[in-house]
Amino acid sequence: QSLLKLTYLKTLSIFNCFVASPVNLPSTLFGPFSTLEHLALQSNPTLSGEIPPSLGGVASLRVLSLSQNSFQGSIPRQIGGLVSLEQLDLSYNNFSGQIPKEIGGLKSIAILDLSWNEIEGNLPSSLGQLQLLQKMDLSSNRLTGKIPPDLGKLKRLVLLDLSHNFIGGPIPETLSNLELLEYFLIDDNPIKSEIPLFIGKLSKLKSVSFSGCGLIGSITNSFSSLKNLTALSLDNNSLSGSVPPNLALLPNLDQLNISHNKLNGVLQLPDEFIGKLGKRLDVRGNSEICISDQPNKKNLSSYLEISSCVNMKPRNGKSFAKGPPEDPAGIKPPLY
Repeated sequence: QSLLKLTYLKTLSIFNCFVASPVNLPSTLFGPFSTLEHLALQSNPTLSGEIPPSLGGVASLRVLSLSQNSFQGSIPRQIGGLVSLEQLDLSYNNFSGQIPKEIGGLKSIAILDLSWNEIEGNLPSSLGQLQLLQKMDLSSNRLTGKIPPDLGKLKRLVLLDLSHNFIGGPIPETLSNLELLEYFLIDDNPIKSEIPLFIGKLSKLKSVSFSGCGLIGSITNSFSSLKNLTALSLDNNSLSGSVPPNLALLPNLDQLNISHNKLNGVLQLPDEFIGKLGKRLDVRGNSEICISDQPNKKNLSSYLEISSCVNMKPRNGKSFAKGPPEDPAGIKPPLY
């Protein structure tokens, strides 16, 4: 109750204090705090209950961090009244229910982190109204539906993390407008569509993770235009076709995981590229990929844990090592 007397309080931070007995935030707590700008209640395991709707009345609040507590219930729709809020971090709690559409009222927000909760339902289109948003992390929840096309309006977005949810595809073409995007993480969602061709337009991308998304089709050549890309994860999908050799031309690529797909053909990545990445190159679990174990490529097949083309029999029974199969039907055009 003594806190209520601090009517001119601007910053309130409580870390690692509530660790034994359960503590709830009283609904009357935020009434007098008309000047509060920074509220951080973090890493308090027994701080639980719901967020009081009265918190939405603290219009001066710029930073609200309630991460790593035991809060539960829905995010109150009154939170949309925090028009000065620049950072909202509710990660690592037990919040449930849907993201309120009123969240579109956070006109000043730059960082939104709702990760590691039990939030469900569709992503509200009103998220597209957050024109100053730079980081949006909604990972590790129970979100469903599709990605709203309105997210393509977030022109300042640098990080988009929707991983570990139940979001379906396809990924909307409007995301091609996210020209400043550096981190695009959507792994472990039932996208079940092809890799979007527009990905090559997002020239600032540094890290792309589409692991475990049920992706189909081939690995698009549009990745070759991403000169800033450092990490690409496409593992545990149903991608087919060959591995584009031009991936090796990406100057900053330092991690490539295309394991456990249905890729096939001869792996034509240069020795220098394979040596540079080492174990950060993972092509395992593609039963129809092979590599030519020539004298200057000694033991590369065992190093990468894939077949040698000398020993591998394709479906027609002829070895890759013996050159292209004959053309008895005369389908191929003559060379001369």
